[in-house]
Amino acid sequence: VNLFALAVNEENAAGGRMVTAPTNGAAGIIPAVLHYFVKFSDEVSEANVVDYFLGAASIGILCKKNASISGAEVGCQGEVGSACAMAAAGLADILGATPAQLCNAAEIGLEHNLGLTCDPVGGLVQVPCIERNAIAAVKAINAAQMALRGDGNHFISLDRVIRTMRDTGADMHDKYKETSRGGLA
Repeated sequence: VNLFALAVNEENAAGGRMVTAPTNGAAGIIPAVLHYFVKFSDEVSEANVVDYFLGAASIGILCKKNASISGAEVGCQGEVGSACAMAAAGLADILGATPAQLCNAAEIGLEHNLGLTCDPVGGLVQVPCIERNAIAAVKAINAAQMALRGDGNHFISLDRVIRTMRDTGADMHDKYKETSRGGLA
């Protein structure tokens, strides 16, 4: 799955055409997790692919409406964190999750990206962005698997984690929000 995510983001870095899922900086996570499912599952169908995207989109809409998917607004937690949550939810959905488990998968995926800054070196969506996509794709798979092992009850709700992402982004200094003036940049 790492290679799938890296390949998409390398294509983005080279100026290739991308599907912003949810952004170009986080474009490798959702397709990498779907490719993982298609390559390694015996349950592949067109309906599964559609359900994957619907599950992912439902979480993306919540993140965008209640916080942001923009690194310039809330840091990389909004880009890679949201994409990780989206991919986790999509995968959980096609693996048979209940709605509560789907939300739990998204919550786990986003929670462990809270506070992530957007500090691209040289202003290019390459370092640390490309590797972050690979790591987040693996996190998304882990989040889906963990949620599927549970009953859907979780200590922290998805809504609370999304609010925390919004609040953390509001508190984050501008130099850590896609300006290339702080952090690794």
